[in-house]
Amino acid sequence: MPRKSALTIVLVLLLAASWALGATITMFQASFDGTNVRLEWEATNEAGVENYEVWRKANNEPSFTRLITVPPTAQRRYLYLDTNVYRGTAGSTGSPFTYRLTVRTTSGDQNYTTVLNAAPSAVQRSWGSIKSMFR
Repeated sequence: MPRKSALTIVLVLLLAASWALGATITMFQASFDGTNVRLEWEATNEAGVENYEVWRKANNEPSFTRLITVPPTAQRRYLYLDTNVYRGTAGSTGSPFTYRLTVRTTSGDQNYTTVLNAAPSAVQRSWGSIKSMFR
């Protein structure tokens, strides 16, 4: 009997530790998708996650701008398409952009960043600027 109760205590402690840690993000990346930026992240544990916030900062901007807040859906893999990447970045060379994923949990926030190092082509920048004029 003592063995079973010890095992139960260990399992309860492991579950409690998992809850306290919040989300486990195994991947957060940005890549060009035509004139947009495709952001993907993967969460293997969403215990205690209240929401995900996606932020962007161009190389000439002093601070991040929040783009979207996404509720957890237990789907494990998330995708956000930044269709306004060229809007509001006047004077920017367009690269690099730094993206931040903030995971809001019941036990505190976790932040992850990724940098979009590849510079878009002149055609991508021009097309993105033209599209933003008509929005």
